[in-house]
Order: sequence, then structure tokens, then C-alpha cells
Amino acid sequence: MFNKIETKKVYKKIIEQIIELIQHGDLKPGDKLPSENILTKEFDISRPSVREALSAMEVMGIIESKGGKGNFIKDNIDFFMSKHSLNELNEKESPFELLEVKKIIEPGCAGLCALHATKEDIIIMKKSLEKIHKSNGNIDLMIKYDREFHLNIAKATHNNLIFSFIQYLYNKSKEKKWNKLKQKRWRIPGSPEKYHMHHKKILDAIRRKNYQEASENMFNHINIVEKEIIDLFM
Repeated sequence: MFNKIETKKVYKKIIEQIIELIQHGDLKPGDKLPSENILTKEFDISRPSVREALSAMEVMGIIESKGGKGNFIKDNIDFFMSKHSLNELNEKESPFELLEVKKIIEPGCAGLCALHATKEDIIIMKKSLEKIHKSNGNIDLMIKYDREFHLNIAKATHNNLIFSFIQYLYNKSKEKKWNKLKQKRWRIPGSPEKYHMHHKKILDAIRRKNYQEASENMFNHINIVEKEIIDLFM
């Protein structure tokens, strides 16, 4: 059914093929897409590219992800808006691209923060965590203060270039496609409590000025976030 992909930005080509199959009637509303393993083999591409395509198509309103059951073609797809959204993808980074960069940059940022953070910086970061904890299940507030916590870590490195770059990354992660994934991730039962524990471990290592531990804790946190996003489409 599918053609092999031979281009760098493969996830966009996957979306184009699936839209074409829907328009030709090969895929119909309510149909379940093949599993991630099958899509990976039929397209002859990597799993991350398949996951990026699934993530984008859900935001575009082409598929609906039903946790544990798979991904299904939606009814009443607006193909005009889908094409418009697809064109926008050419100008935007995918959530998985952002996570790759975050896994490289933020651990070092947390480590540097551990070396340079002042007592006042520690207090500010702690207040951000308290705000997350007191958000009473309000997902939008938790996401807002989670972002604030990570930005405060960057600010506490006292390196303007690092802070500017982290700020740029988090501004990118406010875009629609990424924000929808964050909403779903924070709604996973137990996730807010788990992230709170992650954040406390990061802050504790920073407070103890332990570069290695702060860096490792940050990496582990982002790595788990990435795996949870991947699991949303399995």
C-alpha cells in the first residue's frame, strides 16, 4: 500500500501519502492505521519519523490516537486545512527535534547551574516548583510553571547565551503541535507527581552544587518525557 521514502524530512512525506490514500478511498474514516512496526517497515524509515508523522497528523485532525488501541482515521477531515498545516510543517521544527536538542543542551545547563546558582536563585527555582505543586490539577498552569522552572535553571547559570538559547527552545515548544502533546502527557495518571519528583531531584543536586548529578537528573527527566510521548502513539 505504501511507497518507500527516500528523503530527509520523511515524516512530512508520510503525511502526504496518508492524505492521498484517504482521498483515493484506500483509507476510510474509522479505519485503524497499521502499527508503528508495520509503518516503519513499509515506509522503510526509522521509528522516530513515524512517531513524528503520527504526532503531526493528530494535531492536523487527520487521525485520532486512542491510547492502547491505536490510531484511527477521523471523520470529516478538512483537506484544505490539512494541506495548509502540512505547508506550515516545512517551516517548523518537530517536537522530537526539539527533544533531541533539549537532551543535549539542558543537562549541561543544569550542571552549570549547580556550579553558579546563588541562594536567591535556589529560592526562585523552589518557588516555581511550589507553583506547579499548588496548581490543583490545572494542566495549563502546570505547563506554565514547568516552563518557568526550566527557564529559571537556565537563568541561574548566569550565562546570557545559554539563557537566550533555552528561552528560544521553550518558545518553540509553545507551538500548537508541541503544546497538544504536553497537554496529553501531563494528563497521564501519575505524571504530575512523577515530574514533581524529577524536578525535586534536579533542584536538590543543584542545591548541593553537584554538577554530575544535576546533569544526569535533567537528562533522565527529558529522556522519560520523550519515551512517554512516544508511548502515546503505540
